[in-house]
Amino acid sequence: MGVGDILFDAFACLGDQGVLICIFLLFFLDALLVPTLPELFYILALGTNVSWEFGILVFIAGFAGEMAGVFLLYSVVRKTGLPKWIDKALKRYVNFLIVSDEKVMLINRIAPMVPFVGAFMAVMRKRWDVKKCIFWLFIGYFLKYGLIMIMGASLTSFFGGEASRSVMLVAIVVVIAASACVSMYRKKKLGLDGKKDDSE
Repeated sequence: MGVGDILFDAFACLGDQGVLICIFLLFFLDALLVPTLPELFYILALGTNVSWEFGILVFIAGFAGEMAGVFLLYSVVRKTGLPKWIDKALKRYVNFLIVSDEKVMLINRIAPMVPFVGAFMAVMRKRWDVKKCIFWLFIGYFLKYGLIMIMGASLTSFFGGEASRSVMLVAIVVVIAASACVSMYRKKKLGLDGKKDDSE
């Protein structure tokens, strides 16, 4: 049983408010350093109350949790710093990427290439505008989880509650697996490509 299962089991029994707290915490932890597969529990959360109003609240809770985690990590890394070799390695890694500016936050939704977003934002703060990072994080979140919410509502009206959740969970697992494959493929290619200069 993972962290997500424990939290969902603990809070889901508390009704809608408990589910919203759970989603906030799952996205918060995932943004920090604890992988929780928030996409899966996002679908489960939507299934507890199929109203559009609750779906919007789940959407807001997830983004709020993610931003809280991102900026906590950002603040810690900016205040304490990182060892020079880690700092240099992170900058070199970003320079490997085809998109090495703030738009990487958007691409990261499809093919996760930049883990620990808050730490990368702190390390790259001389080159990256924090407001632009937030903008692209929101656009990516809006597109990804807005689509999940719309698909969930459509499938619920077509298949019914239990069947639609099963279909959506399978679809999300496929998407996560595909994203992981794309990410691994890109990282492999980047490891074979020539290095760019890592100076700021």
